[in-house]
Amino acid sequence: MEQTINIIKELPSIFNQALAIINTLMEMILSVLLAFGVISGPATDDPITLKDAENVNLAVVAFADTHIRPTGISPYNLECGLKDIDNSEINFDALLIAGDISELGDDISYELMWDSLGEAEIENILLATGNHDVRVAYDLRTEQIIDKTGSFLGTEIDKPYYSYDINGYTFIVMGSDGRLFEKAFISDGQLAFIDAELERATKDGRPAFVVCHQPLENTHGLPEVWANGGIGEQSEQIREILVKYKNVFFLNGHLHDGVYENSLEVLSEENGVYSVNLPAYGKENDYGKFLQPGLGTYFEVYDDEVIFTARDFREGKSLEGYTKAFTLIK
Repeated sequence: MEQTINIIKELPSIFNQALAIINTLMEMILSVLLAFGVISGPATDDPITLKDAENVNLAVVAFADTHIRPTGISPYNLECGLKDIDNSEINFDALLIAGDISELGDDISYELMWDSLGEAEIENILLATGNHDVRVAYDLRTEQIIDKTGSFLGTEIDKPYYSYDINGYTFIVMGSDGRLFEKAFISDGQLAFIDAELERATKDGRPAFVVCHQPLENTHGLPEVWANGGIGEQSEQIREILVKYKNVFFLNGHLHDGVYENSLEVLSEENGVYSVNLPAYGKENDYGKFLQPGLGTYFEVYDDEVIFTARDFREGKSLEGYTKAFTLIK
């Protein structure tokens, strides 16, 4: 009996060692396949371009649902995306990842992600927690992700939500204040924080960007595409805060919707408030015209407009017909 108990106690360690071996083998196999041209990195004949690179105020790449795991090809997908960003010859100001960083919420997967992001030539990296990240070990993973985000940004973060300014533009990153399986719990304190930060960020007419893993209820095909796919009980309160202010962009992932006409929605035409659904980056998507892994968005901010462009970062190709310019409300 004692021997059986000891074996059970050793199972987590054995599991982690097995994952580490599998991860090493996967990296070796991918290296060989890349070396012999069986698989290749992103193409270089369609690099990322901006409308006016000399006068752009802010340029950001936005991913969601990277779902990194050591036993799949998601690490390769991420490496291709980071390579595509490097190939662009554009100095992006930030990379944001809107949750579900890891598939399993395990140490090895996060180490893979941190190693890759640590080599990225991007000054600011913004991370949001997703349900896959925190629904098992909420306290541990929330602390780990906010600590790593603070390290990337060179600041201290002590909550699952935070605000950060880049080139004078504010990013408000949301996170669940408690453990739920698919949805998020947004506390009164976080709601008050979002409200106050948006008031500050938009008072001079500049756009502000709110990032949350889950979408608002009844947006981007909900509930038809997923009965329980929205953020949850605080959705209407969040929406009421967003539409109070001008030029607010709410970016979410979670739905694995791919890229199609429902990817961009108007929340308030009068105030210029929009919801932007980011496709799943690390997995196949379930809806839309484009379903392949490696999909993301980049956006460029000017004095009078914000431009979003959907791109296949794994293949190195922008998606024709999926560039949208939003004129800022003065």
